Amino acid sequence: MRGRLGLILLAVALSSFGCSQTSLPKSTALPSKAPGRYSETLPSDGVTRHYILRVPRAYDATRRLPLVVLLHGWTGSAQTFEAYSRMAEKGEKEGFILVTPDGLGQPQGWNVGFLDLSGKHADDVGFVGHVIDQVETEVGVDPDRVYVAGFSNGAMLAHLAGARLSDRIAAIGAVAGTVGLPNADGQKAIPAPASPVSAMLIHGKKDSMVAYDKSASALLAGIGAEESAQWWAGQDGCAKTPCQTMSANGNVATETFSGGRLGAEVILVSIANGVHAWPGGLTRPGHESTPDVDAADLLWQFFKSHPKRR
Repeated sequence: MRGRLGLILLAVALSSFGCSQTSLPKSTALPSKAPGRYSETLPSDGVTRHYILRVPRAYDATRRLPLVVLLHGWTGSAQTFEAYSRMAEKGEKEGFILVTPDGLGQPQGWNVGFLDLSGKHADDVGFVGHVIDQVETEVGVDPDRVYVAGFSNGAMLAHLAGARLSDRIAAIGAVAGTVGLPNADGQKAIPAPASPVSAMLIHGKKDSMVAYDKSASALLAGIGAEESAQWWAGQDGCAKTPCQTMSANGNVATETFSGGRLGAEVILVSIANGVHAWPGGLTRPGHESTPDVDAADLLWQFFKSHPKRR
C-alpha cells in the first residue's frame, strides 16, 4: 500500500510540473517494444482490424508515455492521416505514443451511432477500446494520459468514444465534427459520459461538409460547433459562460469553458476563414492548409495540460 501511495504521489508531482512522462522505479517491468513505426492488426467484434503504432524515440521502457489515438475522416486512411495531420511528427518531437487506426468500408469510415459510415454497423468504440488494451501490452502507457482526436467522421467518433469510454479517456479533440445529427424524432446525439472528459473543438465557419452552425450551408447540418461545445461544458459541469479571446488578425476566436468537475475544461476554436480541413495539415507535399492555425500543436498543448483526474 505504501509503495502504491508513493507512485501516486510521484505521478501527481510530475503532472503538476507539466511533464508528459511518468517515471517509474528501474525495477518496474514495462512492455519493451522498441521505438519505431509498426503496422498492426487485432480481432475486434469478429473482424480483423488494422492500425499504425508509432513509438517515439523517447520511450525506454522505464517511463509511461501519453497515448493519442488519432481517427481519420470518411474516405481517409491511417497511413494518409498520420502524415496529413502532422501528429506523427508532433508525437516524435513531444514524446507521446501515436496510434492511427483504419476504419471499415469502401471508402473507409466510422460508425458513430447517429451516423454509420463503416458500411458494416461496426462497434468502432469497442475497437478503440481494444486498440488501447493491446497497445498497453506493448508499450508503457500512462493510464491518466489517454487521448482521442479525430477529423470529420473521425471527430464524431472521438466525441462518442469520449462519452462511452469516459473512465479511460482524459480528453478528446474534435476537428470539424459534431455530437449529433437531427432525425425524425428531433435529433440524435452521443450519450452522456459517466465522468468528466475535457474537450477541444476546432471548426471552420466556412465548412461545407459539416455545418459550423444552423445558419451554414453544408452537407451535414448537425448540432453546431457552439452547441457541441456547450453540450460538453454542461456534461463536465463547466461555467455556462465562456471566456472569449480573439486573434490579432480577427480570424480565430477561442471560447474557454472552465471550472468543470475534476478539472475538466472545454475549448472551442472557431476559424472565420476555415473550411473542411485539419488546420495546419499537409494538403500536398510542402503545403499547409490554414497555416495560421496548427491543430496538431493546439490539441497536444491542450492534452498535455489535461490529464485524467480521478
